[in-house]
Amino acid sequence: MKADISLAERRRIECEKQAEIRAMLAPRHFATMREQMAVDAALARLEFEHLQSVAPAIYGILGRTEQVTVPVPAPVVAPAPESASPPVASRPGAPDLPYDLRYHLGLQ
Repeated sequence: MKADISLAERRRIECEKQAEIRAMLAPRHFATMREQMAVDAALARLEFEHLQSVAPAIYGILGRTEQVTVPVPAPVVAPAPESASPPVASRPGAPDLPYDLRYHLGLQ
């Protein structure tokens, strides 16, 4: 089979396949990253709330009677993610993904 197709044609086909894979993986990757960031933010908020609720007990253990008030920052609300648009057909080798993402996904 390889002898029937020239090297340039094989490389072109491989580049097209890689472009298709990148087009499929990029939206899923960024959606997963947004979900992970939301989970991390929720866990940080829960940890902070728990520390606030146990602060009097900690002060009692340390022997401190006065409570130090710390200003609480307003919660950061992430904007709602935009709806995923259909993948855009790109030419093979187009810089549609950052280099590090291509590298970590093994799509060089």
